[in-house]
Amino acid sequence: MSKIYQKTHPAGKNAGFTLIELLVVVLIIGILAAVALPKYELAVEKARAAEPLSVLKSLRDAQEVYYMANGAYAADFDELDVEVPESKNFDYILAPNTSVGVKSKKRQYVLAYRYASTGRYSIVCGTDAGYHTENYAFGRKLCISLGADVNKQDPETGKPRWPIVE
Repeated sequence: MSKIYQKTHPAGKNAGFTLIELLVVVLIIGILAAVALPKYELAVEKARAAEPLSVLKSLRDAQEVYYMANGAYAADFDELDVEVPESKNFDYILAPNTSVGVKSKKRQYVLAYRYASTGRYSIVCGTDAGYHTENYAFGRKLCISLGADVNKQDPETGKPRWPIVE
């Protein structure tokens, strides 16, 4: 009765996979996963960053309209004609007379629209992580994927800030 379920090759060996074959397959899957996971994390974070970029552009436009109407930039979000959404991934910050910023709650990167200083860029991407850390490398890769020019660093802040829109 046990012979019914047992498959054999013509040479008489039992059909199936050896332990070495299974280990090789598991090893290959592990290597592929190790290569694909960082790319996947970057793609997910880039998709998340689309939300604050659109809100930041709306805030930039609202600040410019407010400036044209009042001769000064708004010191509070309530003064602008745009609503700042609640977000579980980002904090929106208004620094009066300097910038509107977005800071990720999960990763160490920031996006900002700067309007006060003439020597600064319009929308920048950057990181608050220390140099030569994993978070710095991730923030830099994310900023590059968003279109930031990492060859133009903002000298005024002392932190890595790269222009997306000049």
